Amino acid sequence: MHFKPMKFNIRLAGLTIGLNSEYPALKDFCQDYLAEEKAPDFSVSITRKECMEEQKHSFEAGQEYSFDYLAQLALLRRIGNILPAYGRCLLHGASITYQSSAYLFTAPSGTGKSTHIRLWKEYLGSGVEIVNGDKPILSLEDSQIWIHGTPWAGKEGWQRNRSAVLRGICLLKQGKENRIERQQPWSCLPRLLKQIYLPQEEGMAGETLRLLDRLLDIVPVYQLECDRAEEAVRCSFEAMTGLPYKEGR
Repeated sequence: MHFKPMKFNIRLAGLTIGLNSEYPALKDFCQDYLAEEKAPDFSVSITRKECMEEQKHSFEAGQEYSFDYLAQLALLRRIGNILPAYGRCLLHGASITYQSSAYLFTAPSGTGKSTHIRLWKEYLGSGVEIVNGDKPILSLEDSQIWIHGTPWAGKEGWQRNRSAVLRGICLLKQGKENRIERQQPWSCLPRLLKQIYLPQEEGMAGETLRLLDRLLDIVPVYQLECDRAEEAVRCSFEAMTGLPYKEGR
């Protein structure tokens, strides 16, 4: 099923993006990011053709999705392919803020990103706000890496339309003990590459890699082996914020 195309703008990571969509539910999905009607930085169209392409990918992965959800995936892919031209990229991870600074937790699906940011919220209270639970956008501005909310927020739907300077990245690894170590940038690259959306087009892939290189220059990266105990929060909180855990609480 498809409908007469509808046009609207959204605002993501400081960019105004024009959308031309055959799927009305896509506007509802982007509700928190709708923007005023003005000349967009770039525009994308989501039609039945794009959704059929996403359906092919999902069948190959053994999944079957509704066309509304396929439209969301198609929009994510279309935007992700263009963002590097504007010094931005998509990343698979969960991000929070504490006292206005952002921290990102990333790992393969099922490792415990959502669990860990839920524990930060539980033990650190109102000082913690969730930016995005699954697909935030990174950008480089004024020699700082910023992280931005998006509507692609995973099954929990954790997202806010906000941005903050990224102060630390945590690579999560399940373990029986809780311990954290700062990583050398070169050692992090293979793991971070698996979590960055890398466009197939050579020029855009190159821009993404340049942004990743700057990210590793600017933002400290840690590896956290953890379980689901409060001690895991203490480890990541103290290492990434530089504050005593008791002050955070």
